[in-house]
Amino acid sequence: MTPELIQAIGVAIVGIIGALTAWQNKKVRELSARVAELESQMAAEKGKFRAAIRFIRSLQRYTDDLSELLRRAGQTPPPNPVVVPKELEEDL
Repeated sequence: MTPELIQAIGVAIVGIIGALTAWQNKKVRELSARVAELESQMAAEKGKFRAAIRFIRSLQRYTDDLSELLRRAGQTPPPNPVVVPKELEEDL
């Protein structure tokens, strides 16, 4: 092997490594931007979820109050057709 050939192979390897590094940096920037976007979406969805939970709790209290008023008036309230899933029992 001649020194020129070894130098050419070295330059080719450095070029390939440089291209791979640039590609990886581009992907890291894209993924970092996507993570930031997903985190902001998650924060917005978390706010909506908490508002929905507050709304469901207030509707549940309202239903309980109406049932209690019917009982006090001597009437039997209709059975509640909605069953709370086990996953939500702690949250409600």
